[in-house]
Amino acid sequence: MPSLTVRDIPKTLLQRLRRAARAERRSLNSQAVQWLERSASQWMPEHKRRELMQAIKSEREAIYRRHGAGTDSVELIRKMRRRVNT
Repeated sequence: MPSLTVRDIPKTLLQRLRRAARAERRSLNSQAVQWLERSASQWMPEHKRRELMQAIKSEREAIYRRHGAGTDSVELIRKMRRRVNT
């Protein structure tokens, strides 16, 4: 299996890694691999990120067309507080 050497790890990061490994009952190496896997699974190429953002924007616009702008939550909370206090 391939290996990776990481140099110049900041002391605070190494301490956090050790604490996490202890809490999860893992070796330091297993904890580092787990953190790398979790981080790598969140990575997305820039073109995919743009596609995702465009899809979100399109969905928001479709919801707005179907349902309108919605209610301002701040104004809704103010109205509810007024009712309770009167």
